[in-house]
Amino acid sequence: MALAEALDTARVSRGLSLFLRSVVLVIALGCATHFVVTAIQRSDWNKERLYHKLMSGDSHQQVNAASTLVYVQGEKQLLAALKAEKAEVRDTARRALEYLWFIREGTEAFEMMQAASKAYDGGAYQEALNVLDKLIAKHPRYAEAWNRRACVYWKMERYDESIADCERVITLNPNHYGAWQGLGVCKLHQGDVEEAVRCLKAVLRITPYDESVITALKKCEDLLQNIPPSKYRQRLETV
Repeated sequence: MALAEALDTARVSRGLSLFLRSVVLVIALGCATHFVVTAIQRSDWNKERLYHKLMSGDSHQQVNAASTLVYVQGEKQLLAALKAEKAEVRDTARRALEYLWFIREGTEAFEMMQAASKAYDGGAYQEALNVLDKLIAKHPRYAEAWNRRACVYWKMERYDESIADCERVITLNPNHYGAWQGLGVCKLHQGDVEEAVRCLKAVLRITPYDESVITALKKCEDLLQNIPPSKYRQRLETV
């Protein structure tokens, strides 16, 4: 009887061992498949495929392609789409790119950004500033937080601080057209028209079809060509 029980126990142990090996194998295969799929999704080949759909697809395909490019971190492709001739492609790419920038630091940072934006939109600038100070302290490489704080400083007429934050954004993200534009506006407000022109030209290298920037640049260049530097400030309100 003892021998029979021992044999039964051995059979059960072998069966359990085989079962556990099978489970481990299934998990391993599943993990491997996940990594392979993720690698394919984030490959340059797939990002370029999505870019071509964004550039040439119908409106539904454009939105799907842009959304997927956000998921696979296709910033390069979204930036390239800002130079598309079709306005709908540019608009879709811009929305996707800005969303990618906003979510870059994860859920907590995004939720704090939303709180700051809500305060900003309601005119509670000091409250927004308090949230953004904490956000930047926790996530110092979150370019979008610095950019939002630059906007708050601008509203509070703290232009030197706004300029410093815009410059920080550009250091973290040289393609941040919003920060370049904000920097240009601040420089223009301070009467530095030449620097404003440089910043606006930087915007147009990234988003060459932005009509508001094109118009502002033309007016700034007109100031440089036709008005003595001592008269710049007297004409700023017309720009």
